[in-house]
Amino acid sequence: MEWLWITGDCRLGCERTGVLVIWLGPVQWDGQHASFYACEPCLDRLKAQALACFMERQPASA
Repeated sequence: MEWLWITGDCRLGCERTGVLVIWLGPVQWDGQHASFYACEPCLDRLKAQALACFMERQPASA
């Protein structure tokens, strides 16, 4: 799968503008929708947080 990076605004945390970002999906809140984009450093941080969460849920090795 090829990722499509565009120049835009990071909405994930750093809120930098005019940087390469990738679309993560729509965000819905209170009946409204917005596109959600993240730059590579913020995406890497999100992936690390998700991995840590997944690892916490792993059953202990026998």
